[in-house]
Amino acid sequence: MSSGAAGPADLLAEWTALEAVSPGDRLFRSRRLDRPRGIDLRTGLRETDGAPCLIARPESVSEGLALFETGGLRLARAADPGGNLLVLSLEERSRRDLFAEVCSDVVRALVLSEEEGELDLLSELGARLAAWRAFLRDQSGGLTRQETVGLIGELLLLEQLITRVPDALGVWKSPDDGLHDFENCGHALEVKTSLGSARRLHISALDQLDFAGLASLHVTHVRLIEQADGVTLAQLVERLSAGFASDRDRRRFANALLRRGLAPGADGASGPAVLHAGIEYYEVRPGFPCLSRSTVPAGIADVAYQIEVQALASFLVDGKFVMNRLGGRSDG
Repeated sequence: MSSGAAGPADLLAEWTALEAVSPGDRLFRSRRLDRPRGIDLRTGLRETDGAPCLIARPESVSEGLALFETGGLRLARAADPGGNLLVLSLEERSRRDLFAEVCSDVVRALVLSEEEGELDLLSELGARLAAWRAFLRDQSGGLTRQETVGLIGELLLLEQLITRVPDALGVWKSPDDGLHDFENCGHALEVKTSLGSARRLHISALDQLDFAGLASLHVTHVRLIEQADGVTLAQLVERLSAGFASDRDRRRFANALLRRGLAPGADGASGPAVLHAGIEYYEVRPGFPCLSRSTVPAGIADVAYQIEVQALASFLVDGKFVMNRLGGRSDG
């Protein structure tokens, strides 16, 4: 193998080469990758059925690692005479190319982490695999145009938070399927993004605007217009990544984007190029036009509905105050 990170074609060639190796008395036939050097990472074939695997032989396998089986891939623990193993395996043969892409991305992420001075590569491995787990669970062929627009709106809010709160990424809850897009110390923010003129905001769940138990809940309407010289999702991601103070935060951001549904290397430039046309903040308080479980008849499990923007004029509040509270500051 080359001294750099193995690409998908390299890994496919490795698995093919292992098929010619005589079976042994262990669970896997395997060959160590040259990089990364700080953790024993191997390509492998499972002896029982020849399934391709990416195998880690860490000094200890963290019990905190979330095992999974989704999207035709499985992450499991195993043990053979060589010690404890962490095994990512392909369980659906038709997804071999996808498996090679996932494994290559994981190897590349670990090599990059090592080059940036990270010593705890097992934690980095767990974080990247957890991000892929979330992506594969929700995979539907990539982000739609509307989903891309929604992600742009969230990233514009995240960009504001970076200057207000030390751990802005910890406040961004959408990648972890949080009920609200942003939340900190009981203050929650729901982002609604529109491209062009929009007279209605789409509410996708019955609990989305339920402020019970929260210190505050606000709806933010991010207005975008499509324009050739605007910013694309890819450019916005690059801009935010450059704004983080540490390599660790840049890696956390990359993992959050993957959990949010943006695949590594996805052509983010293929979506709309947009200009930020404006933003309004509305406080969800008694009288706000919304539904909650306490206001709908028993037996209704969930609903999706739309709110007229013009009906929210009396709930308009100062954005700086909202963002400061979300950032843990009480000043306006």
